[in-house]
Amino acid sequence: MNRVAFAAQVNELFGNDVMNPQQNLKWMDKPVGDSSPLGFLKPLNSLLVKQVVSMTEFMFSVSAQAKYGIFNDKGEQVYYAFEESDFCQRIYCPATRRFDLHIVDSTNQEIVRIKREFKCCSGYVCCACCSACSHEIVVESPPGTVIGYVTQECSFHRVHYALKDAHDNVILKIIGPGCMCDGPYACCCENKFTLIGNDGVSEIGSIHKKYRGFLAEALTAADTFTIQFPLDLNVQMKAVAIGALFLIDFAHFSEPPRNRRR
Repeated sequence: MNRVAFAAQVNELFGNDVMNPQQNLKWMDKPVGDSSPLGFLKPLNSLLVKQVVSMTEFMFSVSAQAKYGIFNDKGEQVYYAFEESDFCQRIYCPATRRFDLHIVDSTNQEIVRIKREFKCCSGYVCCACCSACSHEIVVESPPGTVIGYVTQECSFHRVHYALKDAHDNVILKIIGPGCMCDGPYACCCENKFTLIGNDGVSEIGSIHKKYRGFLAEALTAADTFTIQFPLDLNVQMKAVAIGALFLIDFAHFSEPPRNRRR
């Protein structure tokens, strides 16, 4: 690795510009004429979700409560997300832990809440044939009002998720890659989760886990994702799709680097 590439990866690892809403960042202006809590999502068809590097995780390889910046394609911050979860579960079962994820705007108002209950048997695709063992989240906006669900479906190879509305109707689906890779040697792995339309066939978007460089992948579990969805998709389903992105991160890419090497 040459010096320029090494310096770039060090900057990516420690020069983290994702901060909380009290910091002076460039935030996206709210669309004119739309005062709804999810109004920011209406003119967007893609987002970058960047997890904050935790020094606790970096130094001790212990999963910290996750924090994320959510950005539009102009680099403007749209939302900020932070996790609320149990310390012991983050240590012993990071991929299946119970959590509440709070998504707030620049005024620190909570716009979306994503909730998952702990399921000790979840994790394997074949286990999802039993609803008691499938990954599942509830998406609320505003908090207390359910707008949708993301549920892992039964499969025997690739991971499958159903994105549902508030009435439990399947609206969209996600099909995972044939092989999911994590860690410093995953540079050639696409890690693409395909968003399938309501016809059950057409690809209408995707979720990608981006490779962050050897150092960042080797030393932390702070991930970066991109998500793409149709511009005219209902804003509530856009929020559910964002919830699916977070579920994918927690369920498949949350192991600290030391745990991955076991």
